[in-house]
Amino acid sequence: NSNVPTAKFFAVRGIKEAVTASYAAIGLVNALALRDELFQLALANSRSFESFVLDSLCWVIAVITKRAWVDTPEEQRLAFTQTLCEDIVRHTTPCIGMITATYLIDEIAGGSKCSQFRLPWEFHYTCKTTFENVHMLHIFEAALKVIHRQLQRSAEMQHAPSGGSHTIAYERRSALHIADRVLNWAFTSSDESKVIAASFGHSKGRSGGGNTSKAGQRGSSRDSDNLDDGDGSGSAIFENEFRNRTPLFPRNWQSLLLSGEILTMFFSVYEATLSDQMHAYFSPGSTHLALQCLVQVSGIRGKDIFASADAKGSDELRAEFARVIMRNQLQMIRHVCSMDLVSEGSEDMVVATTQMIRRFIETQLEEPSSTVVANQRLHSLAFLVIGIPEAHEYFGEVSKFICMLLNSAAGILRSDMLQRVDDDFGDVDNYFVMQAFDELANAWSTVINQIREWEYLEEAAAGTNSGSNGDDKQVSNQSVLSSFTHFLVTTAYLIRSEYIQLRMLMCEDSVPSNSSRAETFSIDQGLLAKDYVVYEDQLQFFALLARLDLRTSLDRMYENLCSRCNALQEEFKSIESGTAGESYNQHTIDLLHEQTQWIVLMIGFTLCDSGTSERVLIPKPVLEYSAACSNTGQDLTVQCIMVLLKMLEFELVSPSSPLAAYGSPLLVETLFWALRRIAPVYFLLDRSDYREVSKSTITAFGSTGDGGNGSAIINGVLDLVKRTFDLWSAEEDVLQMCVSILLALGQRTAIAREITSSPQFTPLMQYFTSNIGQFPEAIHGSIIEALALLACHSSSADHERCFSDLKTLILRSFSQVVHSSDFMARHQDARLVNQLLGGLDMMDGLLSAANFRNMDAIFGLFFEVQPLFEQLLTVYGHGDEIPCEIIQVMESAARYLDVSSLPDDEHMLRFSHCFRTLLRKYQTSAVGRSTSQSDTDIESLSKITSLISAISYLVHNEMGFAPNEASPSIPKAVADDFGETEVFGLYCVHVTADSSQLLTPNVLRIHIQLISEMAQYRMPSLIRWLPTEIWAQIMDVLLAGIDHGIYDIGHRTYEAISRLGAYVKVAGIGNAPAELRDVFSRGFKQLLSKLLQALLFSPFDVELVEYAGTALVTLGLLDPSHLQTCFQDLFAQGDSAAFAERLSSTLTKFNSDLEASDAVRGLLKTVEPIPDPIDSAELRQPLFEFLVNTRAVLRIK
Repeated sequence: NSNVPTAKFFAVRGIKEAVTASYAAIGLVNALALRDELFQLALANSRSFESFVLDSLCWVIAVITKRAWVDTPEEQRLAFTQTLCEDIVRHTTPCIGMITATYLIDEIAGGSKCSQFRLPWEFHYTCKTTFENVHMLHIFEAALKVIHRQLQRSAEMQHAPSGGSHTIAYERRSALHIADRVLNWAFTSSDESKVIAASFGHSKGRSGGGNTSKAGQRGSSRDSDNLDDGDGSGSAIFENEFRNRTPLFPRNWQSLLLSGEILTMFFSVYEATLSDQMHAYFSPGSTHLALQCLVQVSGIRGKDIFASADAKGSDELRAEFARVIMRNQLQMIRHVCSMDLVSEGSEDMVVATTQMIRRFIETQLEEPSSTVVANQRLHSLAFLVIGIPEAHEYFGEVSKFICMLLNSAAGILRSDMLQRVDDDFGDVDNYFVMQAFDELANAWSTVINQIREWEYLEEAAAGTNSGSNGDDKQVSNQSVLSSFTHFLVTTAYLIRSEYIQLRMLMCEDSVPSNSSRAETFSIDQGLLAKDYVVYEDQLQFFALLARLDLRTSLDRMYENLCSRCNALQEEFKSIESGTAGESYNQHTIDLLHEQTQWIVLMIGFTLCDSGTSERVLIPKPVLEYSAACSNTGQDLTVQCIMVLLKMLEFELVSPSSPLAAYGSPLLVETLFWALRRIAPVYFLLDRSDYREVSKSTITAFGSTGDGGNGSAIINGVLDLVKRTFDLWSAEEDVLQMCVSILLALGQRTAIAREITSSPQFTPLMQYFTSNIGQFPEAIHGSIIEALALLACHSSSADHERCFSDLKTLILRSFSQVVHSSDFMARHQDARLVNQLLGGLDMMDGLLSAANFRNMDAIFGLFFEVQPLFEQLLTVYGHGDEIPCEIIQVMESAARYLDVSSLPDDEHMLRFSHCFRTLLRKYQTSAVGRSTSQSDTDIESLSKITSLISAISYLVHNEMGFAPNEASPSIPKAVADDFGETEVFGLYCVHVTADSSQLLTPNVLRIHIQLISEMAQYRMPSLIRWLPTEIWAQIMDVLLAGIDHGIYDIGHRTYEAISRLGAYVKVAGIGNAPAELRDVFSRGFKQLLSKLLQALLFSPFDVELVEYAGTALVTLGLLDPSHLQTCFQDLFAQGDSAAFAERLSSTLTKFNSDLEASDAVRGLLKTVEPIPDPIDSAELRQPLFEFLVNTRAVLRIK
C-alpha cells in the first residue's frame, strides 16, 4: 500500500524470499492463495504500478507457481494456466498474463534465469516434464492468437493515424518473446540416456583442435542454459542438443507447428515488425525475435512431430511443411535481395535469412523419406524436388542469393565503404556479408555432398545388381537427382565466377599502394595464418563447385593463371631489358603475385583432397574429366600442373639476377604447397588404385615403364627445391614448405626410389650437408629427416654412404664445439649455442626418420652421442634451451627407435642405461637451477612435457604388446631394467618441476596419462622404487584431475585410480614401508571424498560417469568404512526422515547390486599378480541408477 515504488519493489522481493525459504511452513493452500491474490493485485494495478514493480510482481507470481507446482493438483494447474491464457488473449496493456507466462517459462526451463529454490534436481525435472506438453502448449497457442490479432490490427491501421503503433509493437514483442522461448525449449525425453545426460549436465570441453577456419571461428556455440549458475561456468541440465538445431517437438504440437497458416503467420509477423524499428529501445527488438523464431520453425524436425497413422501420411506432412517454408522463404529471399545488402541496418535480416535457409536445407536433407519409388527409398533431396513444386525455384533463388552476397562484398571493395569496413572489421572477409555467405556455402555444400554420396553408393551397388530397376522414364532417384545435378552445374558456374571476381578484387585491396601501407601490410601478413588454412572452408566449397563441371572451371582457372603468368613475364622482361624505366610499377607486380597465389590455391583444392587419415587418390570427377579428353593438350588437369611447375621455374631466378629482388616468396611457398598436395597423388601413380586412368595423366606423370614422363618431372621438382634454397635461403616458411614436399615424396615408395636412383639425388644430398649452416636452424631437423627418409629407399651402398654423411654432419656440429680447447671459456657464445642447437635439431630429425633399414645405425649414433649429451647437460644444465633440446631428442629416441629390433639383451640394456644416465644427469643439473623464472614459462613447460612424453613413449616402446609387467615381451632382466629407468623418469619429472607447473592443463593431461600407463604396466616397480614423497605428490596430482574441466584429464585420472586401486586391493602393499602405506591410505580417502562429492553434486560429463564410477567403486572396496562415513554425512544433510530414508534405500540397493556384480566378484577373486581394473561396462546399469536417484535428491538449485 506504500506510495513509494522502491518500497513496493522490495516488499515484493521479500514475499518471494519468504515463500521460497518457508514454503513448508506456509503450505500449499496458503501459497496458492497468496499467488492468486498477487495476480489479482497485478491485474487491478497494471496501469498504476511502475513497470519495474509490475515486472517484479509477475516474476514473484511465477516463482510461487513453480515452487508449488509439484504439489498442486493437475486441475488447479490447468485452471491457473487457463487464467493466464485468457488474460493473454484478452491482452490489456500491459498484459499481466503475458509477463507472468514469460517468467514462468524461464523459471520452469531450469536454466540460468531460474531462481534459487534450494531444491533437488528431481523437483526441477518434474516441473518441466509436467509443464511442457500441456501447459506450455496452451500458453504458446494463446501467444499465437495475440500475434494473429496484432497482424490484423496492423493491417487495419495502415491507413489510419499511427497513434496506436507503439501499443501494437509492445504487444507483438511480448508475444514473440513467448514464442521464441517455446521454440528454443529443450524437451525432456523418456529415452534413458537423455534422462541420464540431463541429470549429470552437458559434456565439458574436449581436448584437441577445433575448426580453425573463419566459418568455424564465427560458428555457433553450445547453449548456455545452465542450472547451476548464471555466468556460464556451470553445466546445463536442460538444453538443446546444439544451438543450431531446432528442438524435437512431441506429436501433440503437430497441429500448431505444422499448420500452414501458423507457419505463414511467423513470416508475416516478421514483415510487420519492420515497422517497429522506431521502437527499437525494446531489447531485443521485435524484428530480431521474429527472425529467431523463423530460424527455429525452418528447422522443425523429428519423427514425432511428423508422425502419422501410416508412412505415406508422414511424408505428406513433411512435404506440406517444406512447401510452406519454401514458399515463404522465397518471399523473404526476394525481399532481402531487393535491399542494400551491405548496409549495417540489414545485418540481422541478411544473416538470419541465411541461417534459416541453412537450417531448413540441412534439416530436410537429414530427414529420411518413407516413400519407395522404383524399388528404392526416395532420397531426401529427390523427395523435396518431386513433392514440392516450388523446389527448383527455391534452390534457384538461394543460388542467386549466394551470388548476390559475393557481388555485394565485391561492391564494398569498389565503394567508399571500403576504408570504414577495413578499419572496423579488418577486411571484408570479417564483414557480416561474408558471414552470411559462409552460412549458405555450408548449406549448398550439404546439397552437393548428398548427391555425391548417393552417386558413390549407387556405383557401389551397381556391381551387385544385374539390371536397371524399372523404366528409365519413371520418376526415380536416378532421374530426379541427375536432373538436379544439371541445375547445380549451371549455378556452380555463376557462384564460381562471382567468387573468383571477389578474390581478385580483394587482392587489389590487400596489396599496398604506398610505402606507409607497405610496412603495415608486411607486419599484418606475418601475424596472420596461411590463406590455405584461414580460408580452407571457402576453398573446399569452391572445389566442390568446380568438380561439378571440371571442364568449364579448369578452363577458367587455367586462363586466369596463364594470363597473369604472362603478364608477370612481360613485367619482368621489361625490367630485365631496361625498357621499363619510370613506367615500372611495383604495385602491378605485387598484385599479379597476389592474384596468382589465389588462383593456385583454387587449383590446389580442386585437383586434390588433403591427406589427413589415409592415402589420397585422384578425385573421381578429375579422373572422369581426364578420361574424356582426347589428348594431353586438351587435358587441363595436366596443363594446370605444368603451368604451376613453369611458374615456379620462372619465379626462381638466379640469386645474382636483378630480377631476384622482384620475386614473391609467398607465391613460391603457395606453389610448393600446391605441389605438396598434388605430387604424391599424381606423380608415378599406381594404376592398380584406379579402374581407369586417362592416357594424358599417364603420359605426363606416369612411370617410364608405363611410357610416362614422371621421372623427368620429379627431377625437375628436385631442381626447383635446390633453386629455392639458393634464392630464398632466409625465408623459413618457404624452405619449410620445400622440405615438406621432400617428406611427402619420401612417403611414396615408388617416388622415393625414383628420387634416390636419380643422378640428382647425390648432388642434392651433398648440397644440403655442405650448406646446412646457411639455412635457418628451425628447418635443420626437417632437412635431415627428409634426406634420411629418402636415403632408406636407395641401394645398400648408397644408403650407407648417405647415412655416413648425415652422421658425420651431426657429430661435427657437436665435436667442433665440445672438443675445442676454449669451449668452457666460450660456451655462452651465441654462435656456439646455436650450432649445438642445430646439431640437436638434426639428431631429432634423424630419429624421426627411423625405420627398419636405418634403425641399427641410428641406435649406434645415439650410443655415440650419449656422452656428449652428458657433457652438455653438465655445462648447460642451469639453462633452458640446450636441456630442452636434449630432452626432445630423448623423446624422439623413445618414440621412433624400436627396442625390440636390437640384436641382443646387451644392446637393450645399454639403451636403458644410456637413457637412465641422461635422466640422472638432467635431474642433477636441474635440481639446483634458478627458479626466478615464471612457473608458466613456455620453455620450462615445454621441457616438462617433453620429459613426460619421453617416459611415456619409452614405456610403450619397451612393453610392446605385453599386457603388464608380469608378462613382458622381452627378457625379464631387461624389462626390469627398463622398469627402473621408467620409474626414475617419473621421479625425475616430480623433482625437476614444481607443483604449479605440473598442474597447468597441458602438462597435467600428459602427466596423468603417464601415471595411468605406469599403473597399468609398471605397478610392482612403482611400489618398489618410487619414494614415498613422490607418491604423495602423485596423489595430489590425481586429486587435481578429479572433476577437471578437460575431458582427457578426467578420463585418464579415473583410469589411473581404478588401476592403482585394483592393484592395491588384490596384490596389497603390506610389505611396503609404513610411511608409504599411510600415504596410500590418506590419499585414497581424499580421492574417495572428492570423487563422491563430484559425482553427487557437481555438473558432470555423462560420458565420464562410467569411468568415474568404476574408480569410486574401486576406492570403496579399498576403504568401505570411509565410504560409509561419507554417506552418513550425506544423510545428515537432510531436513526430513523421508530424505534420509530415500538415500538409505538407494545406497542399500546399490550395495546389493555391487555384491551381485560379476565384475566386482571377479576382481576380488582374481589370482593374477597384476589384476585388470573393474570392467566399467558391467557396472553401468547399477551405477547410473544409483547416481541418478541420488543426484535427484542431492543436487540443489
